[in-house]
Amino acid sequence: MNKPPFSFKCSGSAIVDVVLGAAIIVFVVLPLFSAVIEKYIVMNKAQIIRDAVDMTNISTYNAINAGNLGKSIITLDSVEVDSIYRTLLAENLNLNNDLSPKTGSIAEGPVNIDSLLIFTSGFPTVCPNNNEINRPSVHSYITIPVRPSLYRQVILNILGKQYVEFKVHVDSEIPVNN
Repeated sequence: MNKPPFSFKCSGSAIVDVVLGAAIIVFVVLPLFSAVIEKYIVMNKAQIIRDAVDMTNISTYNAINAGNLGKSIITLDSVEVDSIYRTLLAENLNLNNDLSPKTGSIAEGPVNIDSLLIFTSGFPTVCPNNNEINRPSVHSYITIPVRPSLYRQVILNILGKQYVEFKVHVDSEIPVNN
């Protein structure tokens, strides 16, 4: 019996397996993994920013007129509130006094304070972002520019922007005994 010069049983399958395995890793596993990691990094940055803004909101406690607290009246000097707020927001987010980022800041561009309101009476009430407020509180709505970490340029090119803007809304109760 003559053997044919070639056989179709197994030749070439190892190369095809390696190429298919590499393609699955490169085009499926790595992009999926990087998307999950990018989401985690963005959520972590958002939490850091939210915590910094919440601590800054609570810092307005320093602007309360202490003489009126004995009368259960909360009065605040709006100029002092704004000054304290800007100073502590700059410290908490590693910003310059004009709210532009320093080296190592989580922000990638100038931070904007879109809304800063103090609620001291007339409860219950609603803040501009439709959250119910039942106690003396500070409402803030801040825009913070942040750049993605992985595939930064690709994501920004798709969005047509230089950075992604986080819009952070925080309502913090002022720690006052009533």
